[in-house]
Amino acid sequence: MFKKIIKGIVGYLSKLTVEQEDVVGVDITPNCIRIAQLESNKKKWTLTKLGYKYIDGSSNFSIIESPELYVNKLTQLITASKIKTKSAAVSIPVSSAIIKVVPLPLMTDEELKVAVASDSLWENAVQLADNLDDYSIFWQVLKRDSAENIMHLLFVASKLDDIDNYLNIVKQAGLNPVVVDVRCFATRNALALRSDLTKSDAPVAIIEFGAFENYILILHQDSPFISDIYLSEKDRNTLMDQESSDEQIKGISNRFSMQVSQMISSYTAKYKTRPIETLLISSSMPNIERTIGNFNEALPKIKVEVFEPLLNSVVPENLKEKSEAELNSSIFSSALGLATRKLDVFGYYEYVTGTNNINLLPNRENVKTQEKMKFVSRWGVVAFAVLLIAFGIWNFLQSGKEVDRVDALMVEFNQLEPVRNEYQMTLAGLLAKKNSLEMTLEATNELTSNQGFMYSVLLGINSSIPSSYLKLTKIDYLGGNEIIINGMSANDSNILSFIENLSEVDVIEKASLATMSAEKVSNQSIKKFVVKVVLIEQETIDGRGSEDGA
Repeated sequence: MFKKIIKGIVGYLSKLTVEQEDVVGVDITPNCIRIAQLESNKKKWTLTKLGYKYIDGSSNFSIIESPELYVNKLTQLITASKIKTKSAAVSIPVSSAIIKVVPLPLMTDEELKVAVASDSLWENAVQLADNLDDYSIFWQVLKRDSAENIMHLLFVASKLDDIDNYLNIVKQAGLNPVVVDVRCFATRNALALRSDLTKSDAPVAIIEFGAFENYILILHQDSPFISDIYLSEKDRNTLMDQESSDEQIKGISNRFSMQVSQMISSYTAKYKTRPIETLLISSSMPNIERTIGNFNEALPKIKVEVFEPLLNSVVPENLKEKSEAELNSSIFSSALGLATRKLDVFGYYEYVTGTNNINLLPNRENVKTQEKMKFVSRWGVVAFAVLLIAFGIWNFLQSGKEVDRVDALMVEFNQLEPVRNEYQMTLAGLLAKKNSLEMTLEATNELTSNQGFMYSVLLGINSSIPSSYLKLTKIDYLGGNEIIINGMSANDSNILSFIENLSEVDVIEKASLATMSAEKVSNQSIKKFVVKVVLIEQETIDGRGSEDGA
């Protein structure tokens, strides 16, 4: 159970990393370099980058003899096509590869890995011309047959020197190779863009026809059959010559078709498959339209058509002219097939068997380790960000609870605030009265007389103050029936009103202004005054009180 969980997690991580890889396909042939980049969304492919550069005066040996020429062309192509990614999938010729489907006794994965690690498997099952250490080897189990106690293994190998010829060009141009594929399988991978061609259970056949490589690839249930097709040097030169006559091209096409027909017949007879209905032609020659009729005439039972890998893909307006500039629509098939490749970091293709994951990169395990570290570090940052967001959400929820508590308190506060304001207004009024009485009492600290009478006098003086703009600073009792009142006012009218009000008080005989002067206090004009007050006779008050029954 635990192993299943681990396998499921690894499978998910593998698929995730494969989907997120960004790779540019680089197809290097003797006479041209082509690059392509694709995006995939819900099984719909979109072309994002496309470019090519022809090499003048090239031959089959130009890549080995003049690598700097290809480095310069590829560098120009990367710049002109605005390629941002550094990861590249690179093709090598079929002529540089050994491709076999090897039947072996049935083994478990563990037993197979032990046999491969000991090198004994390849020494016994595959006869190589040179030392095993001189090759980069890729293998994968295609299928197991428990009833027959046999398994079929895909074996692909290429000499390290041959691979390095292409890797050095790509590296010197500033790219980082992550996949090395054989050109026939790169073209086969372009079938991912044409799912309509692989719906049938019949085998899929692709031929490469051109001046540099010629072969047939037949695929059935992802088990490959591949064979070279012979073309003489004279025929190759004729194909390269744009002035070759139609009769010459037809002769080459007929000889080529005869070999194709024989190979197809042998294949269907040996493997007991359904007849091959369609033959797809891929070619690096700029114009193969005039050969299609020749092939259809020579192979009447098979529909021969040019492989158009971009037929069902989305091509942006800025790339349409470039993608349609060549008369041969299959010319980009290998580059586009490489662009579908991804570096298999966690072994995703262990769960997706077939020919779409071949990688002959010599140091691929080191590259995988580096990419694993990048993936782990990148997703480590993502995991940290997720945890940070989760903490933020938790904190927000906790803050929400606190906000609810504060909101409840605010409701209570809003209900109590009017009551508080009412009490504050009452308190302010009482404090104002208290201050007024204190000032009056302070002004009469030295006043000594009949307590009841003088209390009446003070009440009368206090009630005579017309407004808060008039203040009393001192009240002097001179003895007898005279009082001197000192004060200040903001204006004359308040002083006059104060004197009039005093004259109406019962215990005051009369009030008159003694002196008045103006002063500046805090940049304001203040009137200081002295009022002389004559009181009525105290006996009169006493008598009046007696008459009233006091």
